[in-house]
Amino acid sequence: MDKKVKVDAAYKEFRRTRKPMEWEKARGPEYWEYRKKWEEYPKKMQVSDFPIHLDIETTNACNLACPMCPRTIMISRGTFRKIGQMDFNFYKSLIDQAAAEGVCSVKLQYLGEPLLHPDISRQIRYAKKKGIIEVMINTNAVLLSEKMSREILEAGIDSIFFSVDTLDEEKYRKIRVGSDLESVLKNIKTFMRIKEKLGCRHVQTRVSKVVMPEDTPRELEKFKNFWFNEVKVDLVGFDELVDFTSSTEQINSGFVCAQPFQRMVILWDGRVLPCCGDVYAEYVLGDARDKTLKDIWHGSKFQKLRDKHLAGKYYEVNICKKCYLPRAQWERG
Repeated sequence: MDKKVKVDAAYKEFRRTRKPMEWEKARGPEYWEYRKKWEEYPKKMQVSDFPIHLDIETTNACNLACPMCPRTIMISRGTFRKIGQMDFNFYKSLIDQAAAEGVCSVKLQYLGEPLLHPDISRQIRYAKKKGIIEVMINTNAVLLSEKMSREILEAGIDSIFFSVDTLDEEKYRKIRVGSDLESVLKNIKTFMRIKEKLGCRHVQTRVSKVVMPEDTPRELEKFKNFWFNEVKVDLVGFDELVDFTSSTEQINSGFVCAQPFQRMVILWDGRVLPCCGDVYAEYVLGDARDKTLKDIWHGSKFQKLRDKHLAGKYYEVNICKKCYLPRAQWERG
């Protein structure tokens, strides 16, 4: 069974058995209105006054060296950008703009580990104080100590996505280089225990797995059952292994990407990208230290990218031509 079939089968099985979850029941009507916009705006190709969501890279430092990660690949080539962390005053200015313009969600992560930033709890708390509906992070959970778990839960985190790719210790060390499975499992279980103790019913928990070529259907089933039945996370996601060392040449003439109608990415140094797929920061839309986010969202460079998609010519934008999303959609029909 090839990896595409395995990913699709895993998703279908998960979606088939999916039931309403506690965190969904605990979310208010404003959350579901936001999710409705998330689905509808790309379908209508609607450019709202401001993005629905911001990815804010609070730091691009990471404590692991996962071989499939574009960050690891760029570091090995000596092409990764300067490593740093976002200043809190600048972060506040971004959240202030987002809150004033009605942004619904922020993810405090891009190419880095958000728990490495010393202000992570403060960042979450500030965003929630300003009225952001959903504040989320992706984490490898290495630094998710009992103290950290309590701090981010009390700060108001809404969704946390754990990146764990296998339950096999030997495989884990090769994939999540610099970590060990036992301590990560302990950290996630501790987080779940504290979440329950604090009564944080609204907090969504998800484990994400990159499906590797050597994974078997039995291993995928075991992985899913472990997280659902033993740890009791809300979601298990299976992601396709993307080869960031090469670009696809498959043109999907019917492809229109959703991301230019939903989100923007802000790097720790202020540069703004159109999507999470521009891992090499090739299509910089502007600098949030010099321009407002609203001006960048409606700027000519962003609109040019959208226009290419709307005209069915996404492949005339270099970052879009190289992106795996059009190929993935084409393969899945």
